[in-house]
Amino acid sequence: MAADLTTPARQALIALMVRAERTSNPDLKQRYRVEITKPAREELTAQKLITWETGARRAIFYELTDLGWARARQEFRSPPPEKVSAAWLLHYATLRHLDSLLARGDQQIADLYAEPDPGPPPAGTVEERIRGAYADLAEKPGDLIRLVLVRDRLTDITRDEQDRVLEEMDRRREIHLDPDPARNELPQEALDAAILIGGEAKHLITIGPA
Repeated sequence: MAADLTTPARQALIALMVRAERTSNPDLKQRYRVEITKPAREELTAQKLITWETGARRAIFYELTDLGWARARQEFRSPPPEKVSAAWLLHYATLRHLDSLLARGDQQIADLYAEPDPGPPPAGTVEERIRGAYADLAEKPGDLIRLVLVRDRLTDITRDEQDRVLEEMDRRREIHLDPDPARNELPQEALDAAILIGGEAKHLITIGPA
C-alpha cells in the first residue's frame, strides 16, 4: 500500500500518471510544479515503477512501467501523504471519487488516462509568453539564455509569429539578441531556432530588469 513510498515518490508517481506519456522534469515543473528528485527517482526505479533516460540538453525523461501504472492505481484508494498542502488533499479526494466511478463502471485506469494531458490553455500575449519563458529559464534578469529553450515553451505559437514579436521587442530594445560565440559547437536544434536579425543568426536572448 501507500506506506511503501515516500511522499515525493508518491507525488512523482501521480504526476507521471496524469501526464500519461514520456515526460521530463522541466515539463512536469511547468505543468504541475512537481520535480522528480534524485532520491524519488532512485526509489521508484528500485521498485521498477518507472523507466528513465537522459535526452537532449541532459534532461531526464520518465515513463511509468506496467508496475508503475498498477501502483498508481493504488493511490486512488490510499489516504493522502502526511503534511501535504490543501491542493493535494483535494486531489486525493478527487481520486477517491474516481475510484468509485471506475469500480461502478468496471473500468480500468487506462480508460481514464487514455490520452496525454494536453495541459491548460496558455494564457497571455505572445510577448508575455516570451517574457514568462525567459523568466522561468533564467536565474536572474540579464542572463544569456539559448533561444531554442524559449521556443521549446512556445510550441503552440507559429514560428513566424514568434519571430515577428521577437523582432518587435528587439527593435524596441526590450530584449537583446546575440549570436552564440560557440555556434560551431551548437546542436542542430539550437541552430534551427536562431532568428536572423540584420542578416546575422542570433541564438541567445537576454531580458534585463523591468
